[in-house]
Amino acid sequence: MRRLFRPETVFFLLIWLGLMVAFRDRGFYDPGALWHIKVGEIIIDRGMPQTDPFSYTFEGERWVPQQWGAEVLMALVHRAGGFDALLLCFATGVALLFTLIFRRCIQGGMGPILAGVIVGGVLAVGAFHYFVRPHMFTIAFLGWTMMRIIDYERGRTNIWGLAGLIPLYVLWLNLHGGVLGGTMTLGCAVAGWGVLFLVRRPTPIKNWRTAFLLVGIVGACGLTPLVNPHGMEMIRIWQKIVGSKVLPEVINEHMPMDPTSPLGLTVLALGAFYLVLIAGTLPKWPQVSWLIPLVWLVLSFKGIRQGPLFAVCAGVAIADLWKHTVWHRLLVKYGDGSTAWDTDDPVRVAATRSGAIVFAAPLILVLCASVLQTQRVEVPVIGHGWARLDPNFIPSDMTVEMTAYAASVPHGTRIFNDANLGGYLIYHTPTLKIFMDDRCELYGDEWIRHYSDTLGRPPEEIGPVFEGWAAKYRFDRAIVMTNPPSQDKPRIEQYLLSVPGKWREVSRGKRAVMFERVK
Repeated sequence: MRRLFRPETVFFLLIWLGLMVAFRDRGFYDPGALWHIKVGEIIIDRGMPQTDPFSYTFEGERWVPQQWGAEVLMALVHRAGGFDALLLCFATGVALLFTLIFRRCIQGGMGPILAGVIVGGVLAVGAFHYFVRPHMFTIAFLGWTMMRIIDYERGRTNIWGLAGLIPLYVLWLNLHGGVLGGTMTLGCAVAGWGVLFLVRRPTPIKNWRTAFLLVGIVGACGLTPLVNPHGMEMIRIWQKIVGSKVLPEVINEHMPMDPTSPLGLTVLALGAFYLVLIAGTLPKWPQVSWLIPLVWLVLSFKGIRQGPLFAVCAGVAIADLWKHTVWHRLLVKYGDGSTAWDTDDPVRVAATRSGAIVFAAPLILVLCASVLQTQRVEVPVIGHGWARLDPNFIPSDMTVEMTAYAASVPHGTRIFNDANLGGYLIYHTPTLKIFMDDRCELYGDEWIRHYSDTLGRPPEEIGPVFEGWAAKYRFDRAIVMTNPPSQDKPRIEQYLLSVPGKWREVSRGKRAVMFERVK
């Protein structure tokens, strides 16, 4: 039993159960969590789409699913066990990633309690951007890239361990475009090692042959974006998103970090903690890998969605640098052994070595949960019916009315919707054509700015633009976001309520309200 329930096992189970509870509905807050499933189903049933299959505003326009691999996986998992199976895969993947970091912390001289607090804190810092979406692959694979970099720098793996990233990046790019971040991270490490080699400082690069091989690996990783079913279109999509001037102004996850916001403060707190740890290694020369998280910290100021990437890189690096800090030495000297241990003690080193058996209990639990879900057995937390769409964020309380309406009108009937409701409609009413959703690469800066500016105007100014859309696109229904009764109604809702001769309310939920044109 002691071998089965090592600290790593307990940590995995606690994190896994915490994620299964905390993200049962939060994991699906992002609208992309819903429409990615439908894209995957289209690919499985009909092949790769080449034009927009969902909207009428951009119907027939060029659009390809850049995250097609992840979308196919999401569709297959959803078919097997619905939202419960998707939540299970999400929780298992995140728990496994941070358990690997936790184990490296234990092996690097931390006591289990201290390791649990630090790694749990790292997870919490990035959790604001954790959703059941393809970008979770980027967080996981970037963490793995950092592990490979550190292992190579420490001599625990050879150059072919880094070369193994090349096929991983081919998989990664077909799951999510964040593979560019992985190549940048690896490139930073190789560049740092190269500089040390040139100035004759200690470095993993011992000769020019190794230098050329490492540059070749980085170059091969940089070419992996060409290995996809869309060719150069994939790269053009990424350029469009990364180079957008509008997205950082109107979409939360693309906005620069606000240092005074709760999210900004948590990222900055982790950054400060990380700098204190690095300061504790002085006057020794810092390892190149220890500086990489600082690059991601700087990038977080440009876009808050980089915060989780900084957090996972910092977590992996902390596990490596901890035993080189003065804080570790002080805790070993004056502590009771529960927070830190001497990594030169062969007995303690042997005690931290654990094989795959530590994951036996988690594997059994995950398999039991998957069986319960696929067999539709309702059990709290691990069984069928646990995951849900929260009506306080997604209008799941209106689904009966929405599906009834969709069934009563011809396929392809047009409906106006807020962009954040696009994913909800694509998932629940796929026979309707929507106004727009959050596929920003399709709609482009000009359209997104026009939409955002319109909904930000006073109700009397929204009216002419909205009625122009209604005349042009000929829709008779509109579903828009609403606020709790204690808050002011959104301006577009105010407009629709102010013209009872043109539009009338037909359905209302906690998060949305639907209107019908008066004929």
